[in-house]
This record gives sequence, structure tokens and C-alpha cells, in this order.
Amino acid sequence: MIDVESLGRKAIDIIKSKWNLPQNGTIAGGSISNIIWELVSGNKAIVNDIDVFVFDKMIKENEQHRQDGSLFRYKDIDISFYEDYSGLNLSTNTKDFYSITEVETNGIFNIIKYKSNTDDPGVIIKSFDINCTRIAYSIDLDKLFWDKEFEDFLINKKLKISNIMTPSHTAIRIAKKGQELNIPVDTFEYNLIQGILNRSYPDIIKKRFKQRYADLFEKYSYLIKDYFLLERDLITEEMLKESFNVEDKIYNLKSTTDVDDFNFRAYTSMEFLNYMRHMSNSIYKEYWDDLHFFIYDESYFDKDVPKEDIDLLKRFVMNSPDSIKNLKWMKLSEQVNLIKYLLDYFKDDPIIAISILGKNRLDPYIKLDDQTALLLELSVRKSIVNDTYNKVGKILNPDETNVNLNDINI
Repeated sequence: MIDVESLGRKAIDIIKSKWNLPQNGTIAGGSISNIIWELVSGNKAIVNDIDVFVFDKMIKENEQHRQDGSLFRYKDIDISFYEDYSGLNLSTNTKDFYSITEVETNGIFNIIKYKSNTDDPGVIIKSFDINCTRIAYSIDLDKLFWDKEFEDFLINKKLKISNIMTPSHTAIRIAKKGQELNIPVDTFEYNLIQGILNRSYPDIIKKRFKQRYADLFEKYSYLIKDYFLLERDLITEEMLKESFNVEDKIYNLKSTTDVDDFNFRAYTSMEFLNYMRHMSNSIYKEYWDDLHFFIYDESYFDKDVPKEDIDLLKRFVMNSPDSIKNLKWMKLSEQVNLIKYLLDYFKDDPIIAISILGKNRLDPYIKLDDQTALLLELSVRKSIVNDTYNKVGKILNPDETNVNLNDINI
């Protein structure tokens, strides 16, 4: 058992003993994590600088995309499914985001000003791409923030990619981290990046970089030359010169092997990462394309569920996409049992059951009494006047024409 709180406090005490902390802000990333790693492993910590994130102001999502000179933008994207007059559709939704607006160096401290839609310091570690860095300390709150991936790093002592939104940078950064922490990087992590370099997702922040990272690539090329080639991006350089009168060297990475042959559905880079890490070698991977919005890892498949019940679930969510958000985070057997229970309870008018699950998030083990059932029915009264899209037929009759994800309008 790893006591992250105790280790984090010791790391902060070490930092305080050497440097005077700023009055406010959030210390995040390598400075804390490297010291914690030294406490756990004995590997001497390298602290070249200390990043302190200072919350500047609250902004709305549409303000983030203005040309405000931001140095870095991060956004956590979610996919939602909905039904409209043209059929089944999906949309991307930004949950949390922040933009770095200014960086000032003060001795060992990098004072990083940022604006966000939340003042929760936890948003910062969400953007960190390697598991060993996902810890932060709020000076204002005297509170540590970390996630499960950081705990897993301390327990398993393996470097893993946590998000793949800046794949080219991450390839170089994880090689650098491996060398600093004296931890070999598994080939699988580099394969992940090779696989995503030629793919496009709405949550990928950037794939190109400037001279600083090109120099880092050369420094650590002995670790990653078998996986990546460094290339000048002359087209982007020319565009910058013509459009903005900016002359700069721009680089990108190219995979040394052709690995872009993945035949699975993913709408975001996080879905890509989730499939590759948890499902690519799973006996359940055949279910990914139809149920990917539910699958977080193999534990989703908690029990043996008959194929006809899985088919019922697939038809249900494909033809009643509003139910997806309400069935998320349940296990497979819980989803199936809840759907079958409601369809049986409202068997005389199944559109009621379908509409209820499209509007309400219910306990998967709910047992309805007459009053609760009536209240739920009343809550969807407008939805059950008619069944315009013939959901009942498409869900309950396997021979009906069902919506396929390949037909979704994106």
C-alpha cells in the first residue's frame, strides 16, 4: 500500500527546505513527482525547475478559442450521442479546459498563469501526459491532488502514457523521463504513439514542435530512433511565412514502421488509448465497436451475459442514444438487467421504459412501486405520445432495420 499523501507532504517539505515557496499557486509535475520517486526508489531526484500554476481568471468555453496569444491550450473532450430529425448524431463536448497565457521565470520557479472554466487545481494534472507526473500541490489550499494513474506508477514502477493529446512531444518526454528516473520504457508505449501519428481526433492538441524539442529528440534519439524519424515540416513553415510573416523551423515525428492498420472505432484520442491499453488483447474486443462508450477496461464485463442480451443492449443504445449517458459507469450485467426489468415492467407500453432510460439515471437494482413508476411515467409523458422513429420495433424486434454506428452523421 502506497501512502501518496505522506510521500507528497515529505516532497513538499523538501522543496520548502531548499526554496521559499510563492504565496499562491499550484506546484505540479516533475518537481514533486521526481522527489517522491526518490523517496520510493532511492533514485536521485532531478529538479531542474519548479512549475507553479497560478489561476488568473474564469473563462467560458467560447472564449478559449479566441486568438488571445495562449501558449498552451488543454481541453477534456467527451462524446455524446443524440437523435434528431436527420437521424442518429454525435457531438463533441468540452468538459474542463485551461489556457496558459503567460510564463515568467523567477529563480527556480516557472510562474505559469492560466485561465480556465474551473478554479479546481485538479484540472492541471489531467493534461499531463505521463503517469509519473500526475500529482500537484495547491499552496493556497495546502492540499495535494493526484489520480489513480500516479498511484499505479508508484506501485508498478512503470512509465505509461496517461493522455496522448501531444503525441510527438510525449514520445520525447517519456524517453527523457525514463532516463531521468532510471526506468526502461516499454515498447508498447512507443507503439501507441506510432499508431496515432497518422490519425486525427478532436482532442489532439498538437503534433508538431519547434527547435527546442528537435534538440531534445537528438539528445534522446538513442532511445527512440527505432520508433521515430525526425522530419522538417516545410509545408507548415511556408504557411507560417506567407500567412503570418513568421520564419521558424517546424518539425514532426514519423513512425519508422507502418502501424496505422488498426481496425477499431474511436472518436477521441482517449478512446484510442483506452482500446489499445485495455482491449486490444482482450477476449472481449469484439464488443468494442458497439459498446465502446461504456468500456473503461475488462472489468466492465463482470459476468457472462448471453449474446442475445448483449444484442438487446446494442439495439437499445443505438436506437435510444439518450440512454447512453444514463447507463454509463454501470457494469454490463447491470445495464442488461435494468433494461430487461424496465421493458418487462412496462411491457404493455415499452416506449415508456425506453423513454425513462433516455431521461433518468436509475439505480441498476431499482424495484419500482406503483407510485415511483407513475412519477417516472409522468416525467416522460411528452416523449411517449408517439414513437416517431419506431424505437420499440427496432429494439424489440431483431429483424427490424437498426441504426449502425457507421451511418451516424458526424
